[in-house]
Amino acid sequence: MAEPTTTTATIATLSAVSLLPFINGNALLGAVLGAAFIATFEKDLNAYQRIRNMLLATGIGYISAPLITEHTFLKTDAVAALLTSTLCLFVLIKVVDWVKTAKLSDILNIFRGGKP
Repeated sequence: MAEPTTTTATIATLSAVSLLPFINGNALLGAVLGAAFIATFEKDLNAYQRIRNMLLATGIGYISAPLITEHTFLKTDAVAALLTSTLCLFVLIKVVDWVKTAKLSDILNIFRGGKP
């Protein structure tokens, strides 16, 4: 389980950023909550790795929230950011593992519309 101070400090910092006028507070709140869930769910991570994962998941969730609400049935930025930031690290890890083992021709076939 995550150290409470690491998760709390990161959440407090990102929540304070949401007070800025050009920040979408709903999307940021959803992204932070999803990232906090990931940080507390993962075991055997040190404080640096937890903060890195939280910042990465928060950034992906915040940036992709408008795109998700535009193209799916989700209508609120907070829910879209929460789901995206929760799922993004797991999907990215699987993609990186596949890219490490794939040949260049397999990767190029994906962009051409073929099978991997």
